[in-house]
Parts: sequence; structure tokens; C-alpha cells
Amino acid sequence: MIIQSLSKLCVLLFLVSVVLIIDSSSAAVTNRPVLSITVRDGDVTNENNYFDYFCPTIHAKYSKAGKDPFPVDIQYGYFVAPSINRPSCSVWGKASQNIAGWRITAGAAVAAIRQKIVKQSSTTRNYPSSSSLKADIDMRAENPQNDISARIFASDMSISRIEFTKGYTTTSRHNNNNNNNRFTINPRYNPLTNTADVMFGYTTQSTSVKLHASRKSQQLSIAQQINESNVLTPTIGSDGDVSLRWEKQLLKGNDDDERSSYIATTLKPRESIHVEWKDGLWNANMNIPMDGSMEEDGGMHVGIRREVVF
Repeated sequence: MIIQSLSKLCVLLFLVSVVLIIDSSSAAVTNRPVLSITVRDGDVTNENNYFDYFCPTIHAKYSKAGKDPFPVDIQYGYFVAPSINRPSCSVWGKASQNIAGWRITAGAAVAAIRQKIVKQSSTTRNYPSSSSLKADIDMRAENPQNDISARIFASDMSISRIEFTKGYTTTSRHNNNNNNNRFTINPRYNPLTNTADVMFGYTTQSTSVKLHASRKSQQLSIAQQINESNVLTPTIGSDGDVSLRWEKQLLKGNDDDERSSYIATTLKPRESIHVEWKDGLWNANMNIPMDGSMEEDGGMHVGIRREVVF
């Protein structure tokens, strides 16, 4: 019953979002949804498959600053991905407040996802697809002055991860300039699987080093800023896997900046070559397997996405 109600809510949110996007002249709407359309490789001979071919998604984010006597900042939003085979919908919200130098944040998200339909042969029975309801909780406490934070993740009412992060900042002098270097240590523990790992990070002006270590495996990644436009990131794992990422900055900006533009190529000799080209609100991805396979599930994949912000 809950899943059916949430599925109906997904449809309602999608329709309302489309209306808000179309009615761009409405002055009452201050935070409009963002529509993202992805054109990817796929079979479009069946007219019922158009939703999966274009992969439309709509998401929205709203915020409200707290005021006395309730100084609590609130953010909430939703994400809707209509699909013929696997439609999904999620709603989320979080509240934040400053208490004695700590930034306390509590958030929760609820998602309804239809299970993937398994293709059956002509001699087997076709079972109807089922939906599942997933709830996640994220609680964190951050102290910027002491550069320390703690975080707890819970899924389906069970704690799935506990982690702490401590940072240390040092100052070095280079070319008569003072540069801040930062070292972080991030131990994590999963009570469900009784496993633990740790993340180490070290960042300078032009180099970023990350080390992920667990009992079973270790992985080292080093990102080196070659010049203003090029970054090389080799990664090596204890299992012998290696990869090399080359990012060419075409137009300066952050990843979330609408004006940023870059081309990133990732080579994994044992797996694939992945190329991403971001140009403002346009984003193109191509993944080519190293074995040259062109099968439906393991072959080359190409996708082009465009976000429309109103």
C-alpha cells in the first residue's frame, strides 16, 4: 500500500514539475525543477521504449533559512525518473543547526524503486515486476574550527556505516608564497558486515594523494596538476588493477558550474576506455570495452545528456 501510494506520488510530482517548467512565466514559482534528458544507445524500434531511450529525469531542491526562535536551516527536494521497466522516485529532506561550534545535520530519504524485469523464455512463466521501498538516514556533526567531523549512515532502519574525519593543515612556502597543505584521515566501520577501512588524503597546491586501505585490498591514487589545463591521475590497486585518468580543462570552472568545460579520458587496461566531455549543461559519455565486445550488456555505450534549468 505504501509503495503504491509513493508510486502515485512520483507520477504526480513528474506531472507537476512538467507544468512548472512549461509555465515559466509564473511569478509564484521561485525554485523551478531541473529537467535532464539523456539520449543513449538503445533499441527504439518499439514505441513503448521511448522513455528508456531518452531517460528523462526531473529533480528539484528547496531551502529555507531558520530564524529565531527556531534557527534551523531546512532543505528538501525530490528526484523522479520515469521509465517503462524501472521507474523510480525519491523524496528527501534535511535539517541543520549550529550548536556550540558544531554544525549538526540530520537527513532522510525515501525511495520507491521497481525491481528490474528479468526476461523469461517462451517456456517459462513471466512474473509481474515488484516494487521496493528504501529508506536512508544520514546524520553528521561537523566542527570547522577543529577540522573534525563524525557521520552515521543508516539504511532500512539499520546502521550501515560509521565514520570519522580529522584534518590537519600545515603551511609551506614556495616561490615566496604561503601554501596550505591538508592531511586527512577517515576511518570507517560497517556494523552490518563487521568490516572496516580507512581513507588517507593529502592535498597540496598541485598534488592530491588518496589512499584507501582495508584488510582485503588497498588502492593508491595520485592526481598531479601538470599545468593550468591538464591533470593526470594514475591509480593502482593491490589486486594489480591500474588506471590512468587525463582531464583536459577547456574552460575554467567547478564541476557544478554551468560554464565549465572539460574532456576526461580514463583508461583501464583490463576493462575499458571511458571518455567524458562536459560543455556547460551538455554532457557526453562513451564507454568502450577493451575486448571489443558489442553485446547488449557488455558492449560500447554512448550517452548524451542535457540539463534544462528554468
